[in-house]
Amino acid sequence: MACIFKCHFIHFLLAKYRKELVNKHIESCSQQLHKNHLPSPPLLDNLVSTSTFSPFSDKLMLWHKIDTFSMKIRSYANGASLNGRRDIGAMYGKFLMDVSLFVEDGANIMIDHGWMEQPPEAIDREALAKEKRSNE
Repeated sequence: MACIFKCHFIHFLLAKYRKELVNKHIESCSQQLHKNHLPSPPLLDNLVSTSTFSPFSDKLMLWHKIDTFSMKIRSYANGASLNGRRDIGAMYGKFLMDVSLFVEDGANIMIDHGWMEQPPEAIDREALAKEKRSNE
């Protein structure tokens, strides 16, 4: 029971953070467009369901969010590399940092629950050298 509560609480916090993050990015982009006298695209809020029951598992939903936000990282990087304006490049750079932290948090939750393996890390050569010296 505690694990289920903890898992739902974590998903609630992630959903709240994700909503704030996305709203902040949409607002920044809309302001940039309006500042340059360009229209901003309409939101698709009408497509959001009012259901409180999740038809999918927590594992699948979290994996999907991590994958979706990983695609955002690629999109922001492409946008930053293809525009010639420093102000927009800086805005995309901040977006990249925000989204990267969100994806890292999601991946850490998946690792903690055993849904994803810890990514391989570089070998700690100092620890190996100390171990070799102590065995001699």
